[in-house]
Amino acid sequence: MKAIDMFANVARQAMVDGHVQRYGGILLTRGVGGVSRFNPTVVWVDAALEVIEAAGSYFRYCAAREVTEQLREYNRVLETTLAQELKMGQLELKALGMERKGRLAHIERSLEATRCHIQFSQKKVRKQLNLLRQMQALLQQERLQSGSFQELIGLQVCLDSCIDATLTLLLSPTGEYS
Repeated sequence: MKAIDMFANVARQAMVDGHVQRYGGILLTRGVGGVSRFNPTVVWVDAALEVIEAAGSYFRYCAAREVTEQLREYNRVLETTLAQELKMGQLELKALGMERKGRLAHIERSLEATRCHIQFSQKKVRKQLNLLRQMQALLQQERLQSGSFQELIGLQVCLDSCIDATLTLLLSPTGEYS
């Protein structure tokens, strides 16, 4: 795209233009009387070519200006679209943050409930173990006082298997057999 200085000084532009310098130099060297000796046809043809070239330059300028305006409009549309996309992204980010907080709160509640359940189960198992120890102590007292060992041996075997199961539950972190 061609950049055009919109605030250029006409006099300064005329001094820089090569055509003005060429013809100005000819006019100065030949003088005003020398202009009358030029072939008018050549001057008219040269002037017509310069007018055609100026018109072509003007049309190229108009086309470049139209392209520039279209690019500016496209840029404004892109800026608007990007601003809207940014707002939507920020809203989605906020929604995801809120959803994340909700999930974290749910996980924390679930973990707390699981901890409470495990602690409750461990307390129950410990109480049961204490009861089984008391039963074993009573069973030993009964064995010492009584002479019927067959029934006491069966009760002792059942009590031992119950104690083993209770200890396994206590030692297992999930409360399941491993």
